[in-house]
Amino acid sequence: MKYLNALSRIFSNAQRSTDLLSRIYENLDNQSAAVNSRLDHLATAWNNQSTAVNSRLDRLIKCSELQLDAQKTLTQGHAMGQGANGPSSALPPPTFSGGRARPSSQTNDLEAFKPIIDSLKPWSGHVPKGYLVDFLGVLTDAVFREQFGVDPNSVGGTTVTAGIPPLAQSNAEWWFETINWFLAAQEARDRYVMVTLGACYGAQAVGAHRVLQLINPMPCKLVAVEGDPINFEWLQRHFRDNGIDPNDHWLLPLAINSGNSPVFFPIGAPGSGANNCFATNDANERRIFAEQVIAQGKAETTLKSLMMHNSTGIIKDLIPGQDTSAEIKSVSAVTLRDVLGPFDLVDYVEADIQQSEILVFPPFMDLLRRKVRRIHIGTHGEENHNTLHDLFERDGWEIVFSYGPDATHESALGTLQMNDGVLTVRNPDL
Repeated sequence: MKYLNALSRIFSNAQRSTDLLSRIYENLDNQSAAVNSRLDHLATAWNNQSTAVNSRLDRLIKCSELQLDAQKTLTQGHAMGQGANGPSSALPPPTFSGGRARPSSQTNDLEAFKPIIDSLKPWSGHVPKGYLVDFLGVLTDAVFREQFGVDPNSVGGTTVTAGIPPLAQSNAEWWFETINWFLAAQEARDRYVMVTLGACYGAQAVGAHRVLQLINPMPCKLVAVEGDPINFEWLQRHFRDNGIDPNDHWLLPLAINSGNSPVFFPIGAPGSGANNCFATNDANERRIFAEQVIAQGKAETTLKSLMMHNSTGIIKDLIPGQDTSAEIKSVSAVTLRDVLGPFDLVDYVEADIQQSEILVFPPFMDLLRRKVRRIHIGTHGEENHNTLHDLFERDGWEIVFSYGPDATHESALGTLQMNDGVLTVRNPDL
């Protein structure tokens, strides 16, 4: 009996030991799971940190590459040379004593921006034969200006001092464009992105680039949209004449519109700045084209031309009374979403697109508010100007300048004669 009691106690102790071991194993498993969980969290955090570090390194490398490109462009721009087809690099910049606009939240407070122009000493020096030069030292091939009566054989080849035009003259648009180049350059940080829509031969892009290099040099990307092939070739030439490598920037030989469907676009009259798809792509205008082709018995010829050459064969005079004939062709189009898509921040958008502004901007107001710091629009037609002014104002933009087109305006700096209207808006969140 004693043996049975002893065996019972042994089995009881063994059971308790088994239970204890089971709990120990269970605790070890739980502890192992907790440790594994901590390790998983640690690995995840490390991977996230590694991704963030890699992203920062990628941005740093990209920024360094852009800085080197900008330094190369700036260095080239300070050298003066003469190539076989014209200047091989930009002229030296003018002297700028550092004037800045005084703070102002009022629309059309022109006096606040006057110190910028007053701080410029106009460019002076030798100009190559066949070239014009402005007060910033930007060279322009006179061929680009033949449309406006400039004879390439009668300009350049001499030493000049390029005076600053008076504000109160026949067309005051230059003043607002120049002020915006300075303001956009002053506001830029780390990297400058400028977009010009309806770039023509690139005067706005090159002017903005010159000012950036003058007052706040940094890596930059110029984006130019131009649908006319000759203008597009001139755009690249204008870049090179002023020490800018077109391959370092993003030039789009396309029309700008509200959607991506091909548009009827006038090809011709280079340098006129009158090319746009507003007046040629409207549904009613297309109907008129169709009726005109049918009435003239040219339906078969036009169809063949469209299928083979993307051209209607229709010739349109863009500016009545001037030599501005252009052929209506089918051209691929991009939108603001396509143009702004690659960038987190765009410092400056400039547009001179002959009424198409009323098609191009309204569909993308949310995108513009998220990405763009400053916009300057040449407006065409009082209704278009007022509609865009009200649209940007309702959306919370600061209205910096707003003068309607085809009108005379009184200002604190004198009488302004406006051909295109000017509408400059600034994003208060950026």
